Amino acid sequence: MRASVLLICATFSVSLLSGLAAAQPVKPSLVVVIVVDQMRRDYIQDYGPKWTKGLRRLVDEGAWFTNAAYPYTTTLTCAGHSTIGTGTLPPTHGIISNGWWDRATQSVVSCTSDSEGREVPYGQRPATTGGSARMLQAPTLAAAIGQPGGRVVVLSLKRASAAMLAGQGRGDAVLWFQGGGWSSSTAWAAAPEKSLLRSAANAPIEADFGQQWTRLGKKSDYKFDDKGLGEKPPPEWDVEMPHALKQRDGQPTTFFYSAWQESPYADAALGRLASDAIDGMKLGQGATTDFLAVSFSALDIVGHDFGPRSHEVQDILLHLDGVVGKLIEQLDKRVGRDKYVLAFTADHGVAVIPEQASAGGLDAGRIKMDEVVALVDKLASAKFGLGRWVANEFYSEFYFRGAVFEKIAADAELLATIKTSVAALPGIARVYDRTEVPGLATSEDPIARATAAGFFPARSGDLIIVPKPNWIFVSDDKGIIPGNSTTHGTGYAYDTQVPLILLGAGITAGHYEAAATPADIAPTLAKLAGVALPTATGRLLDEALKK
Repeated sequence: MRASVLLICATFSVSLLSGLAAAQPVKPSLVVVIVVDQMRRDYIQDYGPKWTKGLRRLVDEGAWFTNAAYPYTTTLTCAGHSTIGTGTLPPTHGIISNGWWDRATQSVVSCTSDSEGREVPYGQRPATTGGSARMLQAPTLAAAIGQPGGRVVVLSLKRASAAMLAGQGRGDAVLWFQGGGWSSSTAWAAAPEKSLLRSAANAPIEADFGQQWTRLGKKSDYKFDDKGLGEKPPPEWDVEMPHALKQRDGQPTTFFYSAWQESPYADAALGRLASDAIDGMKLGQGATTDFLAVSFSALDIVGHDFGPRSHEVQDILLHLDGVVGKLIEQLDKRVGRDKYVLAFTADHGVAVIPEQASAGGLDAGRIKMDEVVALVDKLASAKFGLGRWVANEFYSEFYFRGAVFEKIAADAELLATIKTSVAALPGIARVYDRTEVPGLATSEDPIARATAAGFFPARSGDLIIVPKPNWIFVSDDKGIIPGNSTTHGTGYAYDTQVPLILLGAGITAGHYEAAATPADIAPTLAKLAGVALPTATGRLLDEALKK
């Protein structure tokens, strides 16, 4: 009798332990992050019905967080990729914009500035400045995975995107497009990664010279007008498709390389590099967990010139659907469906072209920052004498030279006059000075809170200018349409709302309505990969994890 009881208990214990072991998700051998620069969340509803491959599979088979959005106003490329890479927001990772005025050196710096990093060209080109993630104040998921010996590959057209996803850890191949070819920096590796060097040589960018960017679908399948109001294509292109990847006459020049980046051919090239990295470096096929990130940038360039309602934006997404589809199929084949986990998101959205918004009855327009600078200089000159008191402006960030702001802040009447005068200009909703921004973190006003959520005291502006909805900041280039056709960089829904989808090992498919941000990606993937990311402030997307 006693022996029978012991046997039953032992059998139950083994079964229980087996059940618990089975409940634990398998640690992925490859973590993949895909970012589509400037992809609005509503593109899924508006243009997604035409997708049939990779983007469609993500939506249909992934864990889609349908209410994902950035909680801050600095919705720009470098800030967004830093948030995705680190799992933190600008007050922690320190990247408030693509560049800012450095008060210590009284000069403009890029988010990837690094005087010590040298370029590592993937080809026969002389090395120039390489840049790095030195400005990033928080560790990345890539660095955490690379620390135990995992291989790290990060690919993008943009140096800022690649650098901020890679971080300051080791990087076997951190590549971007520079000087007519693929490039890296000594900040990650002293020499090119051999398999990707072969890939770059076997598929030179110049092979696309003379190609024609034509619609993937029928013209009647696309929404809106191909000749949209306010579109501002490159000088060699017409407003309507198709677009040639060459000047109207001649050999490859600067225009060709610019046009190439603003076409589906650039996304296809990144897809090939990612594919060659998986095969050549055997990513996800070893004993450790590896990391692969790809940031597709063409949509951002196209969106700035043609706007979110253009045939060009819709077609870029159709082509990208195929590129992502091939990449996922390769991951299934080489790594295994249950051995990789993939996160898909964007760094920001974009505003509708102001002229189109205005034609639709909305209050919309362009804020010429040169005029704002001139007004503030005039007001400051009345106090300090004739001079150029404004140092620089980056989107909403506005800087004074030297210690001028401290002098202005000491004069409550002057500070109030400047803020009130700027706020009275067309298209400007409000103006904050940097002494009041930290206190906005608990405000009931969502834009006020978002302003605080993008604030890093040492780098943020002396004044932070908030535009009205559907108004964009532009530099006055004296053209019929000043600045880009449209842009981003606000806390409004069209800039903050982005896709956030997880797919693969340890993920339960479905639609999840709980609020989420791209800062939640890194801590969630870190848990699945079994690595520590203690500085991450994003939440764990636990509801989508297999229990």
